[in-house]
Amino acid sequence: MKENQLLVNVLPSPTYNWLRMNDADVKVPGDTVEGNPMVTRTADVTATVTDYTEIQDIAGGMGYDFDTYMKHSDADVLKLQIGRQQKAAQPVHIEFEYKKDCADVNTVYIDADEGSDLVVVMDFRSAAEAAGFAAVQTKIHVAKDAHVLLVQIQRLGQGFRFLNDVAAKTEENAGFEQIELILGGADTYQGSRTDLVGAHSTLKTDIGYLLKQQEHLDMNYIANHIGRKTECAIDVKGVLRDEAHKLFRGTIDLRRGAKGALGNELEDVLLMNDNVINQTIPVILCDEEDVEGNHGATIGRIDEALLFYLESRGMTEAEVYEMMAGARIDSVIHKIPDAVTRDRVFEELKGHKETSYEKSSID
Repeated sequence: MKENQLLVNVLPSPTYNWLRMNDADVKVPGDTVEGNPMVTRTADVTATVTDYTEIQDIAGGMGYDFDTYMKHSDADVLKLQIGRQQKAAQPVHIEFEYKKDCADVNTVYIDADEGSDLVVVMDFRSAAEAAGFAAVQTKIHVAKDAHVLLVQIQRLGQGFRFLNDVAAKTEENAGFEQIELILGGADTYQGSRTDLVGAHSTLKTDIGYLLKQQEHLDMNYIANHIGRKTECAIDVKGVLRDEAHKLFRGTIDLRRGAKGALGNELEDVLLMNDNVINQTIPVILCDEEDVEGNHGATIGRIDEALLFYLESRGMTEAEVYEMMAGARIDSVIHKIPDAVTRDRVFEELKGHKETSYEKSSID
């Protein structure tokens, strides 16, 4: 199969090249087909087909190469639209069921008109042992006073390479929220870029990931504060087991003219084994005086004092780590407003929680 090389997840402000964290090279199939997801929606949300030219001005978080790749894939763009002052009665569900050895691409455009409110749930899944490739790009326009919540759940097979990109543009008083759960896949590349263009617009991002064995996760999250008094909050909770590898790039860009803007980024990573690889590069860029940017991180093993306390109450070290790992992911799942989706994810996680202590021994 013919393959192309893409440069993705490019850091907006490069750091030292020897760190090898500025970007990622990834191989993608040259020949792909358009995936056929199942869409469930109520009548207040329209679903039509458009082409990439309608969304090409919304830049993706994975970078120019990936935008070009998706544009040239010739896949139609699924456009979901909600009208002015409309509130969707139920979340829109988009289910991607990937088959073995697939090479699927899909592009989705969410257009929320002024004063509207919409929840979209995207579920990416395959058989546990399946291998394949999939790429999805979701672009979102949030008009004045509108609100969009995007929930994405990835639980792909052990041999899957998955590229997932989200790009949003917000107008005045608009709000964009995203909840991301990564629970599988051999190689996962996540990109996200939100341009907070309108004054008082907001971004709220909650990310939860559970990596095991030799799974690899590469992330690039960008919040561009362009309008006055814009706000963002990026909260990342993760668990690394076995020989898993994670790289997180988080950029808050406080641009000239974004007076009164506030950006917060917080990462909490539990390392379950000594052989995991955790890389984090937080970046705060500032070209304006009257702004505030904050970053905090808690990365490592459980505090010895807390571990001793819980063991003195009858828990084993393994039970303590499993409890704390579950709590991190559960806290993200509980933020999903759709009960059907929450129950489905909790059911999926039962397999992770039943993993024996011996399979991820704690030294």
